[in-house]
Amino acid sequence: MENKEFKKTVVKVGIVTIIWNAILSLGKLIAGILAKSSSLISDAIHSASDVLSTVIVMIGAKLSTKEADQDHPFGHERMESIASIILAMLLGATALLLGYNGILSIIDFIKGNIIEKNDFIIVALICAISSIIIKGLMFIYTLKEANKIKSTSLKADAYHHLSDSLSSIGSVLGIVGIMIGGYFSIMDPIACIIISLFILKVSFDIAKDSINQVVDKSAPVEFEEELTKLVKEYNGVKNVNSLKTRQFGNKYYLEICIEVDGNITVTEGHNIAHGVHDMLEERYDNIKHCMIHIDPNEDKEN
Repeated sequence: MENKEFKKTVVKVGIVTIIWNAILSLGKLIAGILAKSSSLISDAIHSASDVLSTVIVMIGAKLSTKEADQDHPFGHERMESIASIILAMLLGATALLLGYNGILSIIDFIKGNIIEKNDFIIVALICAISSIIIKGLMFIYTLKEANKIKSTSLKADAYHHLSDSLSSIGSVLGIVGIMIGGYFSIMDPIACIIISLFILKVSFDIAKDSINQVVDKSAPVEFEEELTKLVKEYNGVKNVNSLKTRQFGNKYYLEICIEVDGNITVTEGHNIAHGVHDMLEERYDNIKHCMIHIDPNEDKEN
């Protein structure tokens, strides 16, 4: 994946996301205030946070595609992981704020301040249902593009859309509670708290994945097994003595120790190692670099 294509895709998705989130956020905020729905207002805040998170994703993508330099000889891919961590923190803060507001609304309800149905409640319901559909489509679109360019921050942003779509389901339930009236109106702040818990879970998952990318976590076992099998089948390789992998942003570094015939020349051994190196980097675009060490096959030595 060329850096130019990577940045172009992130910017394209980002612009689409910002436009729709701005429209949804403003619409839900106005409808929520008019209908006096705390869950829809919370949902509007969530959508507004999506705008900022998308800007963070775009900045992270731009920084991560910078060429290696003297101070960063291995490149800048981890900048995208840092952007994802910031996004997760933003999501977590949003979740806590929404949950706090939901608790305050429940306290008001207990005190007797029951939300009454008004003429704008239908508008709020239509707005919430529209948000479910639009954010669901945005999730599908963003996730597809994220998988295409293997972008962790864009994938995190896609799940941000999903959390917003599901939180709008909570808004619908809260609005329905207001429409029924009486004690059912407590469904609105309860939905607000449920929304906050869901967003908190999404933020935790994003943070966990992103942190793994900056602490040299190994690649999935299935991927390592696939690599080992492939290297063993390469002409001239007798065995794979060890394979170490570590994440670097959305890519992997590999250190592989292979056995070759102990009677061949240094040049021949080098050519085998170089061939394995080129084969892996050409086959997998998520491998940033692999280092090959050769050991002589003892059974073949004199």
